[in-house]
Formats: sequence, structure tokens, C-alpha cells
Amino acid sequence: MRVASCHRRRAEAGDRDTNQGDDPTTDQSTMARPVTIKNEQLLKAAREEFLKHGIRATSAGIARRAGVSPGILFHRFGSKEALFVAAMDVGEAPRALFEQFDLKARVGKEPVRETLTKLGEMLLKRFQETVPSQLMAWANPDPSQVKPLAELHRGRGVQGERLLVAYLKEEMSRKRIRTVDPFVVVQAFGGALWFFAFEQATGANLRKTNRPVSGSDFVRQLVDTLWKGLQP
Repeated sequence: MRVASCHRRRAEAGDRDTNQGDDPTTDQSTMARPVTIKNEQLLKAAREEFLKHGIRATSAGIARRAGVSPGILFHRFGSKEALFVAAMDVGEAPRALFEQFDLKARVGKEPVRETLTKLGEMLLKRFQETVPSQLMAWANPDPSQVKPLAELHRGRGVQGERLLVAYLKEEMSRKRIRTVDPFVVVQAFGGALWFFAFEQATGANLRKTNRPVSGSDFVRQLVDTLWKGLQP
């Protein structure tokens, strides 16, 4: 009984914890949700708050959005800074996405043009999810928090690029596409997709028309352009 009582007091104390600088007067409604809430739900709430308020977002505001007490956030993540890093790391790693897409199984079978189109649509969807968080991370004035995120995204990007380079080399060896520098193709392909997502996230419009191209149309036009240099 004494041990159970001790654990109960620790849990109750954790729910009352607040981040230094946050408003300790938390609405009672934030206490209603059970502590079994998944980390993904907490990270989603944190991401929404950071994207709305920037690094000035408070743990009290994040907790309110998630429907929990600030104590739960700090029990799970330790600090607002650690929560920020975790929240800004969204989407699956490119390597995992490429493995799901299974480029190796498509070598010598599916038309390369079709493969690039399908892959482009998948990558663009991922970039549309991650670019806003990347921009938020880069805007964070604390270099100690930006560096690990930048290194994470850079490392993941290189992994995905290498897998696509390997796929293109295999197709070149089979004479299904022209022999070119695969790294240039991959960087042009991935860079264009990322910048399209960046335009959407920032509201930039480099086109003179007010009718923005859809994501699928952009991917198709991008692959059509690259194919002029790849077709055997």
C-alpha cells in the first residue's frame, strides 16, 4: 500500500508540474484526458502550437491544445526544448519511404518514367508535411536546437538520394535510360520537389498566373522535363 501510494503521489505531482515561465494556472479541462495519451498526439499538438506561435509557444498552450497538464509533457520529454526538437521531426525517414516503395523490385520491369512519377508524388507528399516544420526549426533562434534537426534532415536526405542513385545506375546498366550523372538527376528531381513544397508552405508564387499548378501536375511536368535527358 505504501508503494502504491508513493507512485500515486508522484503521478499527481507530475500533473501539477509547469514549465518555468509558463502560466501555472492551467484550466481544469486540461486534466480530463487520461495519462495514457500517446506521444504522437502530444507531438501533433506541440507541432501545431510551434507552427502557430513560433518558439514563443508555451508548454501551457501545448498542454491545453493536447488536453493534458503541462506535467505530462515534461514527464515524457523533459523540457520544452526537447519537445520542440521531437515535434519538428515529422514524417518517415526517406530510407524507410524508399524501402516501402521498393525501387529494386521495379528495376528492369516498370517503365522508368512511371516509376519516377510515382516516386515524385510520394516524395512531394512527404515534403508538404515536413517543410513547414523544417522552416520552423530553422527560424528557431537557439542554434543548439537547430543543429541536431539540420543534421537529422541532411542525413536522412542523403540516405534517400543514394537509394535513388543506385536505382538509376541499375537502369543505365540495362540501357533503359541514357548514361548520365545520376547524382545530378537526383538532386534536380528532389530539389524541385522540395522547392515546390516550400512555395506552398510560404505562399510564394513564382508564376505569373493566379492558377497554381497542382502537385500531381507539377510532378508530371518535372518528370517529362527530366525524361528528355534520360530517354535512351
